[in-house]
Amino acid sequence: MADLSAEVIGRAVGSDPQIAVPARPAVRRGVRLRRVGDAVMLDGADRPQAFSGRFARESLSLLVAACDGGRTHAELASEVGLDEAAVRKSVALLWAAGVVEEGAAEDRRIPAEFACFLSRLGNSTGANGSWVDGAARLARTTVELSGDHRLAAARAVAGVCDVVADGGALCVFFETAASRSELAAVRRRCWATGSPLLRVRLDAESLIIGPYVDPSCTPCLTCATTDEDDLAGDPPEHAFELAAGLVGHHLVALLSRATKTFLPREKSVLDLATLATSYRAGTTRPGCPACSFADGPEASAAPVAAVYEAAVALPPRRFLDPTGHLGHYQSSNLRLQTEFRDWPGGSEVPLPPPDLSRLSGAPGNRAAADLDDLGLVLKIAFGVRDISPEGRVKRWTAAAGNIGSVTAYLVSRDAAVLPVGVYAYLERDHVLARLPSEVPQGPQRVLLVVTGNLEKVARKYGPFGLRLVLLDAGCAVSSAREVAGHLGLEYSLEQDWDEASLIGGLGLSPGEEPIAAVMGLG
Repeated sequence: MADLSAEVIGRAVGSDPQIAVPARPAVRRGVRLRRVGDAVMLDGADRPQAFSGRFARESLSLLVAACDGGRTHAELASEVGLDEAAVRKSVALLWAAGVVEEGAAEDRRIPAEFACFLSRLGNSTGANGSWVDGAARLARTTVELSGDHRLAAARAVAGVCDVVADGGALCVFFETAASRSELAAVRRRCWATGSPLLRVRLDAESLIIGPYVDPSCTPCLTCATTDEDDLAGDPPEHAFELAAGLVGHHLVALLSRATKTFLPREKSVLDLATLATSYRAGTTRPGCPACSFADGPEASAAPVAAVYEAAVALPPRRFLDPTGHLGHYQSSNLRLQTEFRDWPGGSEVPLPPPDLSRLSGAPGNRAAADLDDLGLVLKIAFGVRDISPEGRVKRWTAAAGNIGSVTAYLVSRDAAVLPVGVYAYLERDHVLARLPSEVPQGPQRVLLVVTGNLEKVARKYGPFGLRLVLLDAGCAVSSAREVAGHLGLEYSLEQDWDEASLIGGLGLSPGEEPIAAVMGLG
């Protein structure tokens, strides 16, 4: 259960365009609030929620009861006797929790059960102001069903959107051993016309929904299916209804944007015997004549780095999940900003207060680095600029989620600069912690080693965290280069370092703290 504060969400209103506040809020269909002890519980929404505090106990139910889709914030404030600013904050929190949506004229042609489905679960993505918008997306979409007639005839999307014989806004092709020969022509037609294609594959062993192929934003079908084996015989009879149901479910999610789906970024592979499901993202192969910009021969498979990038990539902009942005405002994630590493076993070495005036004026020309130089480089590249009384951290250099995802280590081999040893930079206090480690061998007088605090970042971003720590390391090293260059210090970006020696000397665990960059200073 995510912990969100009305005060935090309220402060973000107006400054963050991804925090929506319905102008005339209406309670979502199928949800209710009920009092449980000192808390107010939300039932029926896409995830459980509890509201606590005096406002929740005394005023929240009154406010929600007045949200009928016809009242503005000012009118709600007058109705329940609250300040309009407090109503605005509360409505923002209620939207984030899935209690309210924008009031809209309802389409009476939509079955009540389907309207309730779109409304209750519509908060899963936040792409629609109200359930009416999701229904409208479906109503204006045409789908072409082709391929194996046993699946196409199963009416997988009957009653959901308009099914046409040819030329739909989206083509769904059902691939089996019987229809596979038809796929090549459909694939070429869709790619040539720029029409999206959703391939669904069914054989005796598995059901694969995807890939979703769109020439404007995805790899081609060939690249996205290079990991698949040959079809394993004809599907069992019961698999057709299963496939039709799952396809209908994910088409509704993809087209209405009311519920979550792995499409369009990934495909799902369902084992028909165990129902175990895995997800795979399509990756462009270097040299592919259809979807690659790389010159050279066509590769048989994508490199590992490209596979990782595809697995954690954000979806195309029109498929982004706005409610995912709310993770930045969850209390557990906000606390990460003020969570700093320390090394209690190491003796501290104070650094001189940074003289920021040295960064203005003409560039310098230092013959050798000293502790003032190192301190200024560390402060700007990795340090904290300010911590407000509310706990808001300001940094000198960009950091993913502002949580501080990289750590700086210094290896000194020159006692004239810093006593020979290994040091960690404590950014909150602007000091060095000397580590009880042997100095790794190397030619540089002072070595700056940048590592990613993957364990910390993964708590918020999951597997995407590795990409962020590498990006943050790049930002930090760029800042270090700028400062060193302005001071006139010699520096070198190392492209080949002794990984084992540095890991051992710094006491790192590569799975939790990988080395992202190494730079010689002075």
